[in-house]
Amino acid sequence: MSAMTQTAGGRLMPDPTARVRVSDGDELDVWVIGEGTPVVLVHGAVMRDFLVPLAHELTSRGDHQVIHYGRRGHGGRGLPAEATDIPGQVPDVLAVLDALGVDNAHVAGHSLGGYIALELACRAPDRVLSALLLEPLFGQVVRSTEGQEIMRTVAEVAMPAIVERYRNGDRYGAVSAFYAATSRVENARESVERALPRGARELAVTDLATFLQVDWPAMGAWLAEPVPVPEPDAPIVWIGSTDSGAAFDESRAYLQEQLPRTTAYTVADVGHYFPLLKPAETAVAVHEWLSRRQPA
Repeated sequence: MSAMTQTAGGRLMPDPTARVRVSDGDELDVWVIGEGTPVVLVHGAVMRDFLVPLAHELTSRGDHQVIHYGRRGHGGRGLPAEATDIPGQVPDVLAVLDALGVDNAHVAGHSLGGYIALELACRAPDRVLSALLLEPLFGQVVRSTEGQEIMRTVAEVAMPAIVERYRNGDRYGAVSAFYAATSRVENARESVERALPRGARELAVTDLATFLQVDWPAMGAWLAEPVPVPEPDAPIVWIGSTDSGAAFDESRAYLQEQLPRTTAYTVADVGHYFPLLKPAETAVAVHEWLSRRQPA
């Protein structure tokens, strides 16, 4: 078992298993743990190590090899040398698979990472065994008053406050405000930083620049277009929280309407950060799905 399985809950991350170059100036850190059918984890905004506790839980169950990587501009590397939009990050996942000699894999993405997993299922279906969408927000389809209010509050209240703190030099405060705005849990900073590997907050302070200058505009562009829908027979699963709110509920409902064969699981009593704050419960859902997709 890799040393990575010992990093959850404040321990240090080990050195990467590999580094994969995806442009003249961009190299991705990659960790590979366990043996079996490969599962790629694609993290969302700001926190590279957000899915490490989930990786720990999955590998402790055996049967699957977890591939975790830091997206461009994450892990304290500074801004990406070549910024990409959401679809433009699909080749990065393929480059990781190619470098590891992996023909195809399950791909699980949280939040913004879910957009990348969905795009991958649309653009490279032969490389995707299934796409596990860990609560990406399809703001394009949200119509309810409650859902639109959630998005308005983030866009018009929370984000300007985060930007102001960042510009004023209070970058730790800006990261804490990001946790509070996106997690939908009380005392977010304490809970989040207790669950993350040691040093993750310092990485987030550096990587927040990538979110503000690259990921946030890329999300805006992606949300301005129709939600991409894979072929009807593409294996898709949605995993979400019972407490994330109407906007996420509508996103799941839209996906199930477009792809009626979509399987859905829920993790109870926690908000949008459920893979980090309830990794064991999330791993149960992921493992159940992966077991169903295991070849005979």
